[in-house]
Amino acid sequence: MKYAFPFLLLVVGCATLPPPNTTVQGAAIAKGPWSEVPAVEMPTGDTSIPIALLRDVADALLKRPGAKVCDPVTKRPIVGLSTEYCSTVYVVGDRDSLSWRVTEPSQGNHNSCKPFFAVKDDDYPASQVWVVGYIHNHPCSAPPSSLDLGAWPTDDFDPYVAMAEVRLIPGNPIPAVHKNTSIEMASALVAERQDGTRIFLRYFSTGEIQQWSDTRAGWATLGTCAPREPDSRGHGRTPQCSHEPLRLLRE
Repeated sequence: MKYAFPFLLLVVGCATLPPPNTTVQGAAIAKGPWSEVPAVEMPTGDTSIPIALLRDVADALLKRPGAKVCDPVTKRPIVGLSTEYCSTVYVVGDRDSLSWRVTEPSQGNHNSCKPFFAVKDDDYPASQVWVVGYIHNHPCSAPPSSLDLGAWPTDDFDPYVAMAEVRLIPGNPIPAVHKNTSIEMASALVAERQDGTRIFLRYFSTGEIQQWSDTRAGWATLGTCAPREPDSRGHGRTPQCSHEPLRLLRE
């Protein structure tokens, strides 16, 4: 079983977090579900974020204006053109039937956006809505920001041009439970190559890294990794893994 763990906050090209249960100026709460991302029923035997939701939300988020705009020389976002978006990730229903949803995205600037931690769903009352995290995009993924993608223990991200990243948090205001099992907190990441193909990763509190395998039609474990202290300049360092260097599947 995998358990909830504290996530590294983002430094460059990041989501800016307000305190839980607060609002952001100019908008009360996030509205859901986002019509471009179908709700996904909780998969049998897997209580962490499902592959179907990762695929759908990456499709919708990365096609928004500016979501993949990047300076080809500096590999940095372009002020006024590159745009980050944040959507809240939440589940609705009851213990016996939960589905994953995301909200309409809020638009930020070239290197940040603000997620919401309260949701008004069109189909369910507040008592059946649990906020479990947020997802945002990175217009440029090479090189990654030190404390953000540095949390991912692989050096194989250089060929990728855009990312959608998920941060799950314990259910807000209380943990979401499905059939007596709490939803497993796992960071998740979608990285897009130059040719448009994508990889999907999950990183659990146990240190377990999984990559989605189309060949196996399931999640494949790449290794187990532990965070390391920042270097002498305060820069994040790639976690130490049981098998190094940790390499992505080649399919």
